[in-house]
Amino acid sequence: MSKANIEINMPIGNVSYDSLLGKYYQDFTEAIVHYNDCYFGEFDSNGIPMVGFGKDAHYSQIYIIQLGLIAHDLILKNINQEENLKILEKCINWLLENEEIFHGSIIWRNNFTNERYSLQSGWVSSMYQGQIISLYLRYGQLTNQLDYFTEKSLKIYSYFNFDYSQGGVKRRDERNYLWFEEYPSPKPSFVLNGFIYTLFGIIDLYRITKDDAIKDVIDECILTLEVNLEKYSLNYWSIYDQLHKELASRYYHKNIHIPLMEIMHQLTDKQIFLDYKLKWEKQLNNPFNHFIVEIMYRLRPRLLKLKKS
Repeated sequence: MSKANIEINMPIGNVSYDSLLGKYYQDFTEAIVHYNDCYFGEFDSNGIPMVGFGKDAHYSQIYIIQLGLIAHDLILKNINQEENLKILEKCINWLLENEEIFHGSIIWRNNFTNERYSLQSGWVSSMYQGQIISLYLRYGQLTNQLDYFTEKSLKIYSYFNFDYSQGGVKRRDERNYLWFEEYPSPKPSFVLNGFIYTLFGIIDLYRITKDDAIKDVIDECILTLEVNLEKYSLNYWSIYDQLHKELASRYYHKNIHIPLMEIMHQLTDKQIFLDYKLKWEKQLNNPFNHFIVEIMYRLRPRLLKLKKS
């Protein structure tokens, strides 16, 4: 079996508003196989994962952040605790060493281009910022350094106050709903999973601080999801973003979109999230849908191009 065909599951983790954070909202631990097999790229001499190999290798924060979240959850599962603590500390130290101050906020820049979203080197991702908050606060609780990492997280969160026009990742759509952009593209992209993972970081900060202003932002984000979910759903599959409107891969449909709907339902008790979870789950388990999706992976991009021309 090739690495690309490895079947992993990323089920629901610890979904809660408790001040004791515990494991992450989604259990990424099976994805450790991708790191063990160097699926994304090689590791540097300090054991930090990179994207690519040799002279083409570069750092991408998301793989460092998510390795840290995996190591944290494995520690809480009592799996190779000493080894995983070392991995977690390496990830935390890399993030601390590579932070940048932006008008009083802490950010991390991606020092590579992203042609798909027309992003030049130096772009910042809301999703990465949000997941660093989630990682920092969990590490703070694990190591009894919560005050220090809460202060850091508040400075990371303050970056969400900057609009796209100010060099930030905050946007409002044509109906004035609030978004934070995983990929702050010139034309809004509104990636579904990136927005939700950003929201998890904001929720984690609220769980620690109980700041009512942060709760107001959470409520706004939940409303944004409620009124826009229909844009990510076809009769046979889910959509990745609102810019390219391409079908989510099977991996994303199964391991990202469906679990995220279940997590949002557990967090909010809102029926709409359960409805989409059940709808997308039914699509995933329907063999005829798989046939349609395989065809539409090829046809839909062409149809969308014709529509724009």
